[in-house]
Amino acid sequence: MTKDITVCFQTDSETVHALEKIAREGGQSVSAVVESVIHHYLRDNRDCRGLHESRRCLERKKVRIPAFIGDPGWQRKDFVQGSIVDISFAGIQVSIPKGTKMDIQSCEETREIRVIFSLEDCPWPIHLKCQPRRASESGEEVLIGASLVDPDHYTYTTLQKHLI
Repeated sequence: MTKDITVCFQTDSETVHALEKIAREGGQSVSAVVESVIHHYLRDNRDCRGLHESRRCLERKKVRIPAFIGDPGWQRKDFVQGSIVDISFAGIQVSIPKGTKMDIQSCEETREIRVIFSLEDCPWPIHLKCQPRRASESGEEVLIGASLVDPDHYTYTTLQKHLI
């Protein structure tokens, strides 16, 4: 990547001295230190992720929709109450309370989950078959990222109306 643009900014002397010290200790220029700090910030900061090209084919929409999540072999009364955190045409991320019957330790062990939810402009509940891809703990919840498995025409068109 060529460096063809100069950026100038104002700051206080304490910040300048800190940057000079870091540059001296690392054997770099102050410019290289500032560039490294900005690069790390843009990579790690969720608000700035849109500045870099996304790897997703279909962008997810942030939502908070109540849902029931469970194993396909369970009775409906055994499903866990959770919520859909984000959704796209190809995938979904759900949140369930930690320590429930649905706790997923390994996505390789879980072949399929069912997610049942309603949208405000839709008179019938939507039933999704999903294949878990990632599970991670976050505070008192477990976040499960999953891809949709063969959604029917009704489900797909309803999601399309909601996402567009």
